[in-house]
Formats: sequence, C-alpha cells, structure tokens
Amino acid sequence: MKRTIGVAGVLFACWVMAAPAPAEEITMPAGTELRVVLETTLSTKVSSAGDPFTARLVIPVFINEREALPIGSMVEGTLAGVKTPGRVKGKAQMQLRPEKLIFPDGRTISLRASVTGAQTGDEINVDPDEGTITGPGKDGISGRTVGTGAAAGAGIGAAMGGGKGALIGAGAVGAIALFHRIFKRGKDAVLPAGSEIVLELTRPVSFNTFEEVPPGERPTLPLEERQTLPSEVVFVE
Repeated sequence: MKRTIGVAGVLFACWVMAAPAPAEEITMPAGTELRVVLETTLSTKVSSAGDPFTARLVIPVFINEREALPIGSMVEGTLAGVKTPGRVKGKAQMQLRPEKLIFPDGRTISLRASVTGAQTGDEINVDPDEGTITGPGKDGISGRTVGTGAAAGAGIGAAMGGGKGALIGAGAVGAIALFHRIFKRGKDAVLPAGSEIVLELTRPVSFNTFEEVPPGERPTLPLEERQTLPSEVVFVE
C-alpha cells in the first residue's frame, strides 16, 4: 500500500516539530532566596566602590513545584560601598548590590536583592536590612583600656622606684598602650572566592521559561534544496 504526501506537508511537519512551545511566565516573589557562591574575591583592603562581582547559583529555585532557576545561573553586581577599618575605631564594611541575573541560555534580566547571609569561616557579620557585610575591626579606644595599661605601669614603676616611679610607669605604659591601639589598623573584611552568599529578592522578578523564536528565525529549507525536492514524497507500507 502506498501513501502520497506533498512537499508542503513535509515542510509543515518539520516546522511543527522545530517550533518552540508557548512560553510561560514565572514570577519569583520578593523574599525568594538565591544561594550562590562568589567567583570574585572581595576585600576592603583592595576593592573599591563600583568594582564588579559575579556569583553562581548552587541550589535551584523552585516556584510552584517547578524549577524556575537552574544551577549555574549567574548573578552579577557591583560593590555599592566600601569602608576600610579605622585606626582609632570603626569596622570594615562592604555593601554588595546584585544587579543582573543571567540564565544558562544567555538571557539576562534585572533584579534587586540584598545580602542576608554569608559563610566565609571568618569573623563576618551581615546586616540583612542594609545588606552590609562587616568585618571584626576595632570597637575604639576607651578610657578603661588606657587606664588598665596605666595601672599596670604604675605597679611596675612603684616596685622599681616608689611613688615617683609609679607616676613615670603609669605615663609610659599608658602612652605605649595608646600608640599601639592607634597605629594598629583594624582587620579588613574579606569575602574570598568560593564564599557562600545568601541573597534575598527585594522586588518580584518575572521572566519566561524560555524565549519564543520570532517568525523570521523559524527553520526553513534553503531555496536550492526546496527546488530539488520532488513534488511528492511516497511512503511504502
């Protein structure tokens, strides 16, 4: 038994098989968490405001029991602010500003998110309201700190030279303690590459599951191939 089908039917069948399914819009609500790993080392010692950073998604995001963001999606952003640790007081701070989400297929969309957590193995604190990462730094020089050093110096001076020695010892050791605290710079805040960061969306993000192919990009046979096709294709059963 033979069946005959026209070339137009063959081309239509090929077009149907190649055409993408209708795109479906997905919305990730504000508060959605993105768990990423930094691919850029950030430090208050060498980084500056405006420096870029990249991070890679390590846990997929599911919306309505469907995978919305696969592992490998990228987040790009910049350092919104950098504060180095002071000598007298002040702690090192960095504020990260995520700006773009890049899908594995190359699509890019804008996003707004804040850093709510970080795991670096160092003394790092995160302010989830401000999205600020703070290093250990120094709490500043207090009268109690200098007074303790002066008291110790007074004891040594008294043992060596009586009352006058106590006064000399108090002043000398107190000054040494003060200068040590002043000239010893606080510790920098560092986020090395490989650090795990938790981002939380501050605004909803909507996107299609995949892009629709415009009509001009749908697959067609080249003109020379279409001219060489027979007018009919015969199937033998």
